[in-house]
Amino acid sequence: MNEDIIEPNNYVFIRLPSATLRITKLAPRSTIHLGKFGSFYADDIIGKSYGYTYEIKDDKHVDTIYSSEGLFPSSTVDADEEEDSEETENTFVPEEKEVGTNENTRDDPGVQKLSMTEIEALKRTASGEKIIETVIKSHAAFDKKSVYSQEKYKRRKQQKFLRRFTPCSVGSCEIVEYFQYKDHHRILELTSESLGLILSLANIRPGGKYIVIDETGGLVAGAMMERMGGEGMILFAHENEHPNMDVMKFMNFPEALVTQMIKTINLFELFYPEEEKDEKVLSEDILSKMKSSRRGQYYRRLARHIELQSIFQHICDGLFDGLILATTLETKPLLDKLIPALEGSRPLVVYNAAKEPLVAASHDLIADLRVLAPTILESRVRKYQVFPGRTHPEMTSKSGGGYVLWGTRVLPSKVQAGGKKRRKPNAPKPTSNGDAANKANVVAETWRDVPTETVA
Repeated sequence: MNEDIIEPNNYVFIRLPSATLRITKLAPRSTIHLGKFGSFYADDIIGKSYGYTYEIKDDKHVDTIYSSEGLFPSSTVDADEEEDSEETENTFVPEEKEVGTNENTRDDPGVQKLSMTEIEALKRTASGEKIIETVIKSHAAFDKKSVYSQEKYKRRKQQKFLRRFTPCSVGSCEIVEYFQYKDHHRILELTSESLGLILSLANIRPGGKYIVIDETGGLVAGAMMERMGGEGMILFAHENEHPNMDVMKFMNFPEALVTQMIKTINLFELFYPEEEKDEKVLSEDILSKMKSSRRGQYYRRLARHIELQSIFQHICDGLFDGLILATTLETKPLLDKLIPALEGSRPLVVYNAAKEPLVAASHDLIADLRVLAPTILESRVRKYQVFPGRTHPEMTSKSGGGYVLWGTRVLPSKVQAGGKKRRKPNAPKPTSNGDAANKANVVAETWRDVPTETVA
């Protein structure tokens, strides 16, 4: 499968001019509806590369925009800022045209001469760029705005009237961006920065074996699979009867790859392995007399039993390379059970949207000699608008991105304090000259204790 090509029946993110994302499944011979931006046939983009921008026509077909302008036409302000760096000092620079300011600008709906009925009629007959051009010409106070205000006004109208979209491949960062504005509680308020911090601290790499308890719908496990490149194993422990991987399905992993890398286990099976019943191996004669449906059930139960025995053996041998907890469950019993499954010098990472549960867990780990230097970290990023002379933070943004508790598994679990042994009170002081020196010191100490006679 080529990751740069839009494959049929795959999920894709549709980036719209309004700066929002929509996720959709591109089934062949289907029509994709984008609300006010129109509809298009999925077959027109299946088989093409990600990253191109398309414009929807009236017949629901799309035209590819091959220029670098993307979702928005080139801005006059941006063009002025991208001057040729190779110009010499003697190059003639024309005098700048005097522009207005926003000092006398008022938000008055009456400055727009077009009515809503006329604008709706334009939507049915004209293209997006033609509508924007007509709206600007009908704005009585447009020439009184400053250059930057004019560009902002154009950008707002482009976000509203342009019928363009850009299909993007689905990755962990795109999923985080999508759910941050749609339902951030579903991914435990994770941000891209916090997710990257978790993966880095857990030392996720190809070929590793990791334990994860993931309540983000499989987002953390999917991000791990991206880094592991199809090599290694992930033990996915879950609370319910079946694991929740509703978010991971958007990442278009082949089903065979998911089955190969991810092994699932219920927390009850993890904490009480002795409750697992042994599966008897039936002979070929008995199997031949069984119905095909019952025979299939037997083979599935037997395969599951063998898989669980392999998981239990890995846990008992302590062969895992890392532990990640992204859950709202109490962490103390989970850590007590899973820390012995890690090899020495392996990381453990616990994520939570609140700080208080991690503070309690860190206190427990400080007293636990199996974990070295438990530390609570926080990732906080603020986006900026970056333009020459107009750089400032964005006016609205979400605060925080959760907290991360990080520690290192150490061996042995019991440590005896080092230092010099205390000498018995009557024992001679040791020296480097051997037994003869010790005897001489003893004699000297004896002579010092004898009282001297006084001379009359």
